[in-house]
Amino acid sequence: MANKTATRSINSFDSPAVYGADSAGHRGNTEKGSSTATAILEQTKNILSEQGLAAISIRSVAERCRLSPGNVTYYFRTKEILFSELAKFLFDRWNRRFYQKLPDFAGSPIDTFVFSIEYMIEENKRPKSSNMLLEMWAMSNHSPAVKMMMDVFYGQMRAWIERLMQAANPAQSKPTRQLRAALITAQLEGLMVLIGPNRVDHAELWGLEKEAIRQMTHLALSD
Repeated sequence: MANKTATRSINSFDSPAVYGADSAGHRGNTEKGSSTATAILEQTKNILSEQGLAAISIRSVAERCRLSPGNVTYYFRTKEILFSELAKFLFDRWNRRFYQKLPDFAGSPIDTFVFSIEYMIEENKRPKSSNMLLEMWAMSNHSPAVKMMMDVFYGQMRAWIERLMQAANPAQSKPTRQLRAALITAQLEGLMVLIGPNRVDHAELWGLEKEAIRQMTHLALSD
């Protein structure tokens, strides 16, 4: 268990997240403000799960929270900011869930990296995760708010993968690590085109997941 705790320390898992701060970094920083901002994001997540991204607006979130639109914009001044903070909120929840499920045998940084790749592939195969991501991709073409949300979400993912890579292979240069973390992120999301719920099963693609994990691990561990 000690190794598992040590592995967690390379992430922000134990750091409390603060949401809803304005450009100067104030509004979400009090205990009450942070609690209200988190409650708003929780209800925004619920709208996303039940009705999809298109149903999210300042007004719909305010109605769900039983607040005025002005109360919501006090913490999230624009829809773009709300969506950006929602992306961080979703990723933080995902990050916590990952470390809660991290098995004790994944004691080394390399084991943790491999498990993380396996875990992300399985997460993307879940209908709820797959549907949300595919909807986000589609809506980002015509919604600035969703485009920003997608950029923030995948920025969080790239940084998360990069930290795992650094722990597994400290000798790898930072520029190489950043590029390969981006490539691994793209590979993970691209797999949803071929595997996952409601996909056509092709015999020639059997073993694709194992090969993808092998290739991504090679990118992380090679110089």
